[in-house]
Parts: sequence; C-alpha cells; structure tokens
Amino acid sequence: MNIEVSVIIPVFNKEVYLGDCLNSVLNQSFNALEVICIDDASEDISGDILQNFENRDARLRVIKNNENLGAGMSRNIGIEAAKGKFLRFVDADDLLPHDSIEKLHDRAIEAAADLVKGSLAIFCDDNPSVYREVISVQDKMRTQLSNEEELWIPWWHTSYLISSDLVHKHNLRYPDLIAGEDPVFLTSVLINAEHLSFIEDIVYLYRKYQKASGSDGTTIGHATDFLKHAATTKELLTSYNHDCWHHGYGPSLLNDMQYFLSRFEFTTPQQQYINAELTKIWRNQTFNA
Repeated sequence: MNIEVSVIIPVFNKEVYLGDCLNSVLNQSFNALEVICIDDASEDISGDILQNFENRDARLRVIKNNENLGAGMSRNIGIEAAKGKFLRFVDADDLLPHDSIEKLHDRAIEAAADLVKGSLAIFCDDNPSVYREVISVQDKMRTQLSNEEELWIPWWHTSYLISSDLVHKHNLRYPDLIAGEDPVFLTSVLINAEHLSFIEDIVYLYRKYQKASGSDGTTIGHATDFLKHAATTKELLTSYNHDCWHHGYGPSLLNDMQYFLSRFEFTTPQQQYINAELTKIWRNQTFNA
C-alpha cells in the first residue's frame, strides 16, 4: 500500500486518553496512512498500550526514546521516520473526526496545495460531542499567508495537513523548547508554503482539561523558552511581512505573555532577565510580578 499520509503522535504519560486517540486515527475513513508513535520515555502504561496497538495494526509503528526529549524533539524523530507524502501531527490526548484525514488529503490533491488547514473544535474532558469552542475557517481553494490575517497568529498546528516535500526542502523542524515550539514550527511552514488551502470541516478535536504540567505550568524554564519562541517567530514573520508580526502575532503574544508570566513567582534576577528580553522583543515593555 502506498503511504499518502504519515500521522505523527508524541506520547508521554497519556494512558488515560491514548487508546481513544489511537482508535480515532486508525479508524479513519482514509486508509493510505501510517501512524508513527514516539514513546517519549513514558512512566505510566502508555508503552504497553502502544505495544498492544502495534501488535494489532501493521500501519502503526512505535519508536521509543531512551530519555524524555519533549514533544517537539519527538515530532522531529517522527518526521525523519515518516514515509508519507503528507504529514499530520496529533497529540495523544486529542481526537480526529472520522473523515478528517480524507477531507484534508482530498483538498490537498484537488488544489495542488502544500498546506491545507481545517476547522478545529475544543471539547472538555471526556465529551467530544459537545464543543466548548470552534476555531473555524472559511473554505478557500487557494490563498497565501500575506492575505490571511487569521494565520498571522500561528496556532493549532494540528489542524493542518503539511506536504513532506515542503518540510524536507526547507529543513523545517520543531525547536528544542518546552514552551512555544508549535508556533515556531508552524510559522516556518507558513512562510515557506507556496499554495495554501482551507476547508470548513472540523478536522481536529482538542481536549481541554486540567494538566499537571506543560501548557498549564510555568517555571523559569517555561518563561525562557516562551521568550525564545517569541523572538524566533518575530524574526521569521518580519522577514516575510512586517504586518504579520506588528499587526498579528506581536500584539496577541504580548497579551498572552503577561498572563503566562503572572502564573509564577520569579526571583528578582529572573524578573530582570525576563524584562531585558521583553524589551528586546517589544520595545519599552516590561513585566511586574
């Protein structure tokens, strides 16, 4: 079977949700796919769950990290191993609608697009049938980043189907960050894509729940990486089109940064470092704890 789409799933301690996620991917209406799961040194029974699925379905491959590398580095391992013409990134606690990959792939072929984006729905805990919010896009056969202000905030990388050729031609990879690696990668994809296409269909179901760490936790390491992600996306977007930063991600990210930093108590030297970096990225902006 020709592999058209490689689905890449980093896994770290997701035993509660992992089975549902894998079932939603493997039961897609589109069959010409492979599923690459990177076990990022999980400490729960995620590894056993992955092994059981690998034994039952030849389309699924498990790669085990000897140490915890983080989601971004794990996705890069998946990119290197992928054989598909297109890449799809899924998080191990989320779900795909039944025809998600089929609809994205059909549009990619129809529009000769190297990047296709669909709508995304957010649900709470264990009820994917009730949406808390929908991040919707309007159907467009052909477009480009400079014409789409909604893309100037580079979020929701999981709602895209991405050409493998695009990723490898420009050597695009996730940076080694614990906060903000997704927007950096997506920004690099967006500014290099020649042909973008949108479909209105909901193609991703994002599960919202209280997490013990990660996106709901803040440390000086998270803050440092958040600032690195801001500086990198600023450089990428301004190199493409100044408006994408100054009237897009820049103002939006500044508001998020203030909230992000308010969730943690920093020492005086740490706050001085943060303010120095903030001033480099956003002139005359500082953070007061």
